[in-house]
Amino acid sequence: MTCFFQTTEPVGRARSQGSRRAASTTRARARVATGTLLLSFVGLSTWSRSAFCQATSAASNAPSDEAAAEQRRTQAKAKYERGADAYVAGRYKDAVEFFLAADKLSPSAPLSFNIARAEEKLSDAAGALRWYRDYLRRSPTARNASEVRAAIAALAATLAKKGVQQLTVLSKPEGATVEVDDQPAVVAPWTGELSPGRHHLSFSRAGYADAQRDVVLSASEPIDVSVQLEPKSAVAGTDATERTNASRSGALPANDAAERGPRLGLLPWVTLGVGAAALGGALTFELLRRSAENDAKQAPQVDYQAQLDREQSRQTTARIFLGVGGAFVVAGGVMLLVDTKPKSHLAGAGLVCLPGMCAASALGRF
Repeated sequence: MTCFFQTTEPVGRARSQGSRRAASTTRARARVATGTLLLSFVGLSTWSRSAFCQATSAASNAPSDEAAAEQRRTQAKAKYERGADAYVAGRYKDAVEFFLAADKLSPSAPLSFNIARAEEKLSDAAGALRWYRDYLRRSPTARNASEVRAAIAALAATLAKKGVQQLTVLSKPEGATVEVDDQPAVVAPWTGELSPGRHHLSFSRAGYADAQRDVVLSASEPIDVSVQLEPKSAVAGTDATERTNASRSGALPANDAAERGPRLGLLPWVTLGVGAAALGGALTFELLRRSAENDAKQAPQVDYQAQLDREQSRQTTARIFLGVGGAFVVAGGVMLLVDTKPKSHLAGAGLVCLPGMCAASALGRF
């Protein structure tokens, strides 16, 4: 099916005479008031009719789909006109809400332009910048592209004075969960204001391999970051190919040859904690031993032997705690070192010798 129409034709040409007059009155009011929505009014004709033509062509064999498309088109047009009325009346916040509702029903570049204009009236530099950029993203060859780029530059300068700049994150397909600098996740597409400098982005979506990106946000210009996510099946096929090639060459894949990241969990830290506690116990009994030694020196002859036995008992206990604590500290240190190194055939051993005893520890990965 082929559709022919003029982009400047009033939207309601096929409607009743009353509808045509209402649409014409709304246009006239917009021109007299500000003239800023003229582009979008012209665009609405193209947008509405192209949406109708596409819906009719795609649904020629499915009446229910055609009816649904026509209903969405009608609803979007109604939201658009209410937004235009609100804009003319100076109710810019309402205008933004109506334009957003229309864009959700039937996305359109002119609607992005409308939203940006209303956000400017609300003195929302970030909002206006976001939607002007979206407008050029949707319609990069628009007739007023140069004027919009100038507005974008001015709004970006306003954000720069506040010490922030705008970042837009896009994913293909849309709907990816994004963590920005390990902060609570957002959903792409997403636009926000961040401090200039380096930022880390993490992408995830069900059925797709995770992706990571590091970006540098300029202090003077907003940027877009778009990431194409790879299906997990494709990634799995790549891994299988690498393993096959590696087995033929006798080499291990990189992921198997050196896996990084902690593998022992809290065990090294628990071992170090036990060792520290044992060393603390050794210190305590050493202090008690010295106290018993002083008591023995000052005790009468009758109590001397008893104080001496107490001193020797505490000395033995202090040495035991010292040996155990040293062994645990060495073992925990070796485990922590191995845990943060690439997985390979590593082995570690420790030996602690103290007066009267020695303790050894060993750890290996084979």
